[in-house]
Amino acid sequence: MLSLGLVAPAVPAQAAPPGPIVLRVIDGDTLEVRGTGRVVPAGDVARVRLLEIDTPERGACYSRQATARTAELLPPGSTLRTEIDVELKDRYGRYLLYVWNEQGVFVNESLVRSGHAKSVLFEPNDKHWKTMSEAEADARKAGAGLWSACPTA
Repeated sequence: MLSLGLVAPAVPAQAAPPGPIVLRVIDGDTLEVRGTGRVVPAGDVARVRLLEIDTPERGACYSRQATARTAELLPPGSTLRTEIDVELKDRYGRYLLYVWNEQGVFVNESLVRSGHAKSVLFEPNDKHWKTMSEAEADARKAGAGLWSACPTA
């Protein structure tokens, strides 16, 4: 049989499902999402706690600004790219995740770097700790966000 050098068309690899879809921002470091089958089961509504950061609690200095910034970065209907660390959930049943938005922005780091959040280590989840602690040092030095707005930051 004579080969004509033709190659059968490649069968596309099955694409992984997209990440969770943002339903709402609860506060600066907590979201409500609908799962799509990666990390959060498809169709499930779940809370996500952004890893290695802490934003001011409701009513505290800079809490509204932190929540607003998170909502800008993660608007309802947008899809997340997520990464897990050692622990998948906290004692409250929230998913513990690192999150990137549709533009590729590492949201956890962005919130710290802009002074909307502090870096906080909750071991054993420490995959991006060096990045987070450096972002906080830069924000403090620049007096960004809560570092200049809040006297007890």
